Order: sequence, then C-alpha cells, then structure tokens
Amino acid sequence: MTLEKFFLRFSILSFFISAIIFLQGCASSGVSRDASGEFHKTYQNASSAFDSESVNVAEAYQGSSQTTKGVMIGGAAGAVIGGIASSWSGVLPGMAGGAIFGGALGAYIDSKASIADQIINRGNKVIVLGDQILIILPSQRVFVGGTPTLQPYSYKTLDLVSQLIGGYPNISVKVAAYTGNNGPERINRSLSQEQANAVVKYLWRTQINTRVLYAEGGGGSKPVTESISDWVGANYRVEITLEKLPV
Repeated sequence: MTLEKFFLRFSILSFFISAIIFLQGCASSGVSRDASGEFHKTYQNASSAFDSESVNVAEAYQGSSQTTKGVMIGGAAGAVIGGIASSWSGVLPGMAGGAIFGGALGAYIDSKASIADQIINRGNKVIVLGDQILIILPSQRVFVGGTPTLQPYSYKTLDLVSQLIGGYPNISVKVAAYTGNNGPERINRSLSQEQANAVVKYLWRTQINTRVLYAEGGGGSKPVTESISDWVGANYRVEITLEKLPV
C-alpha cells in the first residue's frame, strides 16, 4: 500500500469514527455545526482523491442540505474504500453502502439543527445584534457570477431565510447587496440593486410573513476588506437585516 493510499484510508476511517461518535452524543446546535465541518473536510479529501476541478460540483455541494452532502461524501468514501479493498469490483457496492450511511447521518443532522444552524451549515452567517438579526450570504453562493440571476443552489437557503423571518412577525426586513470597491461605482450600485431586488422578489414568492421587506443596493460603499477583491471576495455579499418594529 502506498503512503498516499494509507493517508486517504486513514482520513476516511476517521470520518466514519467521528460519525459514529456523533450519533451516540447529543445533537445540539453546536454539535451539528461540528459535524457539518467533518462533512466539509471529508468532501475536500474525497475531491482531491478524484482530482475534481469542477466549480459547479463544488458550488452544488456548498448549497446542499446535510442529507445530500452525506450521500455525496458517503458514496465517494465508500467507493474509495471499496476500490482499495478489492479493486474495481468493490467500488459500486462500497459507493452504495457509503451513500446510505452518509445520507442517514446527514438526515439526522438536518433534523436536529435549528433553522439558523441550517443556514450557517450552508456556508452563511447568522449574527444576533440586540434587537437585530443579521444574515450574511456570500454572493457567489446566491448569484450566477457577476449577475443578478439567482443560482439554483440558493433557493433552499432563501427558503430557510424565509422560514427564519416567519418566526419574527413584528419586524422589518432589509435586503442589501454589496460588491467590491473596484470598478465604476455606478455599475457596482446598479448590479447590487438588481441583486437585492432579485432576493426580495424570491422571498415574496415564498409568501414570507413580514410587515416590511425592501431592497437596497450598496455597491462598494461598505467594504469588509481593504484589498481589491474579485467576485468570490468577502466584499461581494448579501446582508439581510431583521429589525424589531415598534408595536
């Protein structure tokens, strides 16, 4: 056995051991996020093993539920283990068994995680600031690169956001989109306004339960990093602010 195969087997085995320990413990919000982290680590290892360079696959993974991630990771891990154990004849059985186990684990995580945790597990941030709740969505996980067109992977995230908002009936909701501060600000403002409008329109279609919902295009007016960033930089984001209204 080569050293590379040894480390790959060790990494996958560590994941399954962690999964078993997780299932035996209490699935609190913090634990669900830790388990999500294990999913991400194992996905990265499996990706490197297959030399995957597909951006679409990576984005689809980031926008998936923990159940789907579990199926993907379990299937990949099972295929690798099956291949190591008995060459090609073990790949398909290993993939099937791994997918079943990974899917079950992912479904368990989803069932125990709160709505906020599920949003966070999809690569976003939820921050509570007094009477405000701030949800930050990276633009590359919401829109097709550099456009106001929503990615299919964002639908589930926005559905979860709508559910979260529904738990706070007496609030205003501001959807603000931001870009980097490179390039003409007129173009940045226009793009960010169209992006914010697209998110608001989608939320309205979910029959969102809120009194006030409006869009704002901030362009590059509030950079979170001083460096000139590209489309995948931290400056490109959607901030959804929930604020309590006076009774």
